[in-house]
Amino acid sequence: MTSHPMKQALQVFAIRAAASDEERKSPYRNFLIIAPEPARTASASHPPDERVTALAHHLNHDGYAYVACSNQKEMEDDSSGVRYLPLHEALPSFAVMTAVVVINEAAWAARAAATYPGADIFLLKLS
Repeated sequence: MTSHPMKQALQVFAIRAAASDEERKSPYRNFLIIAPEPARTASASHPPDERVTALAHHLNHDGYAYVACSNQKEMEDDSSGVRYLPLHEALPSFAVMTAVVVINEAAWAARAAATYPGADIFLLKLS
């Protein structure tokens, strides 16, 4: 089940995509989810955060979804094509970033806004 903040983010993405014909024409639609706290691990003691994974899979239908996690050791793709990246002080470099969703951390949202000035930045508070 999708949480209320996730539903709101998905609605905003849908509205903006429908309103922006120019953006829809662009072949480059990159979505980055920044999860400073563990969002996914291979360890049974820390199961994947299903909300972050579900959002990444949803966004991957409209472009390329990336998830940067503090506990991710190296870059890897899952079976649906979502790419998981290690989260470092310097955010990943992309030619064009459509939107960035930051989980729980306002400081990371500010850093994302500075790094990707043309992107929509969302801060989602998840408990």
